[in-house]
Amino acid sequence: MNDLRAKRGAAALASLDDKALLDERGRELYWEGHRRNDQIRFGTFTSGSWEWKAASADGHQALYPIPVTALASNPNLKQNPGY
Repeated sequence: MNDLRAKRGAAALASLDDKALLDERGRELYWEGHRRNDQIRFGTFTSGSWEWKAASADGHQALYPIPVTALASNPNLKQNPGY
């Protein structure tokens, strides 16, 4: 991690915990669109709120809804909770 930070001209980290790793991935991979997946993986996606997303107590936003066409074509599928 510190090698990558040195290439970017940032100060080295003394230690690395989950929050620091999530923050670093957010800075380094912001253009690739990994933030949502990382926040779900680290358990922070449903806990916070921002301008276009309210905090979700039930956590249903961690899963996308299954499209209606998929549900109609396969009777074995059940819609994800909350949708």
